[in-house]
Amino acid sequence: MRPLLVVLVTGLTLSIPPAAHAADESHAPPGKKSGWVDLFATAFVGDGLRFNNPYRLATVLGSQAQSLSRTAVYTDLGGALLIGDPTFLAHGPVLRVSLALEGVQQAVLAPSYMVLHRWTSWSVYGRAGAPIVLTPETTFGIEGGAGAVFFVRAGVGLAAELVGDVFYGAGTREVATPAYPILSAQAGVWLSWEAMP
Repeated sequence: MRPLLVVLVTGLTLSIPPAAHAADESHAPPGKKSGWVDLFATAFVGDGLRFNNPYRLATVLGSQAQSLSRTAVYTDLGGALLIGDPTFLAHGPVLRVSLALEGVQQAVLAPSYMVLHRWTSWSVYGRAGAPIVLTPETTFGIEGGAGAVFFVRAGVGLAAELVGDVFYGAGTREVATPAYPILSAQAGVWLSWEAMP
């Protein structure tokens, strides 16, 4: 009789910790990553469409210079620091520089702010900023972008982004402050270093 009691008590004792552990897990927020920090760098190549800009056109697509045109192919290099919970929203500052790879040499510095949501292998993000054209003439604009990243490894991803800009130029007789909208698409790599609590 005594060996049977030992078996029952032992079985009862072994069944308690898993039940308590499961109860604790049910109260914990799933996937919470408070204290998560991500430093990452990006490198894109892109091209776009410029609307209503008769200057420095790579390829005019309409009947005249003021028509729709293709922008110069460019490279976009950047870095960022994100904090927060990526399973909900991580956010932080981004700094990018774009350089024309054809036509007139042009450089654009684009500080912006990003929000990102990540699943296991995928992330989606959006950002908004105020780009500054550094060369050949200094001007400024506003910018919004949305993109997605597929992580082929933990810190290495393939990214694609759609970017909309409006730049302001020098005044003309017709318009005091002309605005030049640009819509671009770019693709590249995303290299990430994550620190978790």
